[in-house]
Amino acid sequence: MLSALYSLALTTGAPRVVKGARIEHVCGNPRLSPEKDMEFGARLLHAALKALQTPVRGPTLFDPEEVAAKEVSHAS
Repeated sequence: MLSALYSLALTTGAPRVVKGARIEHVCGNPRLSPEKDMEFGARLLHAALKALQTPVRGPTLFDPEEVAAKEVSHAS
């Protein structure tokens, strides 16, 4: 599940929750330039795909920034 209300999604039992930006713009951030907004959306999509590939035992939050940071650290 992709949600800006991630704490609510976790408490209702969603197994995988990807942290979205804002309630009115879950998959984007209109405050960013179009290029940065597209980068943000790509990180969000990457985190969602990573969440689907990750085995979980209960409600688990996936933060796009943390997923991206882990990918960079593993590549180094």
